[in-house]
Amino acid sequence: MSRESILRIREAEDAAERMIADAKAQAQNMIDAARNDGRALCERTESEVSAEYAEKLKALAERAAQMQERVDAESREEMTSVEGEIRLRRRSAEKIIIRGFEQKCR
Repeated sequence: MSRESILRIREAEDAAERMIADAKAQAQNMIDAARNDGRALCERTESEVSAEYAEKLKALAERAAQMQERVDAESREEMTSVEGEIRLRRRSAEKIIIRGFEQKCR
């Protein structure tokens, strides 16, 4: 082989090595960009989901508070009703006891 052919082969090999190195660098840059985009998307999604869950938790807390208020109101109503019945029964019991004493005393 002539010296010129050997030089061309070496130049072609060097060019091929440079192309491979450039391709590897470009591939690594693409991988890094994809990772960065993925991380950004993940962070954005986490932020959106956190905000959405915070809103849902707030709505649930409000519903729970409303339910608690309703239960408290119902309990107060029932308690008032029971207290009224207790007063009536107490009066009846007092009258029965007093009548019993009166009958025994006669």
